[in-house]
Amino acid sequence: MARRHALIVGSGDPADAVAVGLEARGWAVSRMADDTLEWTDDTVATRFPDRDPIDLVVHARYPAPARRRSALVELSTEDWCRRADEPLEAAVRLARAAHADLAASSGTIVFLVPLMASAGGEGFAPMATAAEGIRLLAKSLAKTWGAEGIGSHAITLDPTAFLDEADAAGMAEANSLHDPPLGRVPDLTNEVATIIDELTTDDFSSLIGASLVVDGGLWMPG
Repeated sequence: MARRHALIVGSGDPADAVAVGLEARGWAVSRMADDTLEWTDDTVATRFPDRDPIDLVVHARYPAPARRRSALVELSTEDWCRRADEPLEAAVRLARAAHADLAASSGTIVFLVPLMASAGGEGFAPMATAAEGIRLLAKSLAKTWGAEGIGSHAITLDPTAFLDEADAAGMAEANSLHDPPLGRVPDLTNEVATIIDELTTDDFSSLIGASLVVDGGLWMPG
């Protein structure tokens, strides 16, 4: 029996750690990095012609400009486009490109988003805007493609999964309501990848368009 095939999109963490975790759970993993994406509707088929159908797509693509702190009033229109509009558009293109494979396999697409998507982020307005758009894209795809057997979800991660240490610490302090009850944030490789894996199983087929916050309890939305 062929291994299930996952496509992980993005460079660095959280994409790298999740890829390792899924491989450890028996997935065959293909990768596409931030700087190689010019999605068209047939990108997946042409980039990976000799492979099993894709059962899972994990989107974690937030290019370097989007991950840098910036003052909103100092951003040019071009800067905003690179940091907010382009990442959101790329996520839409990815979904379109992967649709045929996911429909054929009754597959799942999971979008990893930073906490700023839900809680906001001083100095990271473009990334927060893109991420919230991507989170809502996941819910919209669930409603649009659910009848085709495609699952679509968003998983919100703590800032350390996306930002450098200093920025992440400041963001966590600004947005957290308390110390994480776990005493730590979830491990991307062993815990977040496990959740993604479980979302692809029949046991979770009735979970539609979920927005899961997996940050160790830093921020508990009502």
